[in-house]
Order: sequence, then structure tokens, then C-alpha cells
Amino acid sequence: MRATYHDMDWIRMKSGDLAAFERLYRAHVQPMMRYGLKITDDPALVQDCIQDLFEEIWNTRQQLSDTPYPKFYLLRALRNKLSKALSKQSFVSNGEMSLASGDQPVEYVELEIVARETETQNRETLRNLLDGLPRRQQEAIHLRFYDNIPYENIAEMMDMNYQSVLNLVQRALKALRKGFSVKAPRQ
Repeated sequence: MRATYHDMDWIRMKSGDLAAFERLYRAHVQPMMRYGLKITDDPALVQDCIQDLFEEIWNTRQQLSDTPYPKFYLLRALRNKLSKALSKQSFVSNGEMSLASGDQPVEYVELEIVARETETQNRETLRNLLDGLPRRQQEAIHLRFYDNIPYENIAEMMDMNYQSVLNLVQRALKALRKGFSVKAPRQ
């Protein structure tokens, strides 16, 4: 596996390079925040856990092992930290998936308006369908399709075997396709 820029920052951070640590933080804080909000609706708790995690990483950097995938390590560590914090609060709630917007370029104003309305309806339908999935399916979908994490890492992260993760994602996709075909607006 070829080392990436962030892999090198991880190694430099372990050696005490504060600039590398800051680059890691800046590169991963937003994906961590989005992922944390899938686990809990409490943004303050997610921010606190992220800050605590990075503080722990800096303080124990010399004991950390090398990782070929810092994002995976950080998301898993955040998940563990949030799980502990939530178990202390004795509640877990579903977060709302935030979908990135991306308009299709259209030449004609009327077509653009129709396209935007259709896209908005489709996104709302997808958001509602995602919110209707069980929490574990939401988490697996988010990790796979929003964070682009390989199935092997998702299995490790969610403490599941590889085949179970594949099955979980397939059930979620099947439910989304079924729900979307019923609820999607017709042209």
C-alpha cells in the first residue's frame, strides 16, 4: 500500500511534529463531526469527544502504532469515545444525514427550476428513507458511501464480520431502492 500525505503526517505527528498534528486535525475534523452526528444528535458532545480524542492522541503519540489509514483510526476512536460518553448518559439518538448539494448545469431556466425541484424532492425522499433505516444500517451506509471506508474496515469498526457488513449494507440498499421507487416523484 502506498503511503498517503496523511499517513506521513501521522508518522511525523508521532515524532512530535505539531504542524503535522494540526494538518491531521484540519483534514479529519469535519468528517469526524459528520460521523459523530450519525451516532448522536448532540453536536456539543461530538465536539467535546473530538477535542478529547485529539488531546489524548497528542499526549500519547509516542505509544501509538503506525496506521496506514489515519481516517479509519480516528473514526473508530471517535465511535468508541462517543459510545462511552453516551452510555454514561444512557441514551442514544439518531442523527440526521446531511446530504451534499450539487446542482446539474442546465441551459434553460425552466428546466433548471424543474431539475432543482426534482433534486430537492429526491434528496428529501432519500433523507426520509435513510432516517427510517435502523441505526446500524444508517451507520454502515454513512461509512461506506459518505466516508468511502472499505468494507473490511467497516467490519472492524462496527465489531462485525465482513459478510455481516455486506449483508447489512445490502439490506439497507434494498430498503432504500424499494422505498425510493414507491416515494420518488414521477416525471
